[in-house]
Amino acid sequence: MERVIYVVGDDSRLVVKNFVQKFEEAAPDWKLELFYPDPLCLELDYDKRSHVVVCLSEDMDFQVVSKIASAQRKIGFNIYFIGASISLGIDEEKYFNKIPSVRFPGYSFDLERLLEYIEKNDIPKKRILVVDDEPIMLRSIKNWLSDEFEVSVVNSGKAAMLFLDMHPIDLVLLDYKMPEMSGPSVLTKIRGDKNFKNLPVIFLTANSDKESVMSVVHLKPEGYILKSKTPDEIRMAVKDFFKNRIINEELQK
Repeated sequence: MERVIYVVGDDSRLVVKNFVQKFEEAAPDWKLELFYPDPLCLELDYDKRSHVVVCLSEDMDFQVVSKIASAQRKIGFNIYFIGASISLGIDEEKYFNKIPSVRFPGYSFDLERLLEYIEKNDIPKKRILVVDDEPIMLRSIKNWLSDEFEVSVVNSGKAAMLFLDMHPIDLVLLDYKMPEMSGPSVLTKIRGDKNFKNLPVIFLTANSDKESVMSVVHLKPEGYILKSKTPDEIRMAVKDFFKNRIINEELQK
């Protein structure tokens, strides 16, 4: 699949010419698409892994920057600002700090470091489904994990099964105790479906007693994460799961 980087800037400006030349020399396997003045007037193949480089210049219209920032908040693509600061008549540092982005002020930007960011962000994020009947828990876990994973949430076992029918998932974080359909009941359904029988499932639970653990061992969950753990501990447990899974897959080759 061809990889595309979108560049926003006036191609008559030195910063744009400089960037395009250096980027094409350093990364010939990337297709570069350049547009200006309105970066959103064309249909871009935007997704969460897309990369948009904004070449700032002294006379760039603030509306251009504002539109890109608004689109980034809605879609979540990767955005990189390079070049001289523009005169917006606002507190520029506070404005740019609100946008999830990488900024390279000045004309002598570090192209090697920019490429490192792009390559890192081009790796697909693992997809996680969190199933829990508590809205606060769902919001919290999504906030804790969204920087490193693509996180979706549902509030019931029934909703989880419907979601799995329509979306590919790499890991399910499953609440143990839920009304109507408990976590063990959901895992029973998952293991009974030929499409999901090998889908990794980790229980999110307040129960750490031996009886709860033994009651579902035959369903082969990947493990347990206690809800009482700190955000960092929960995040690390999920990262360790994927790291160990990669190691095990390599050993089995």
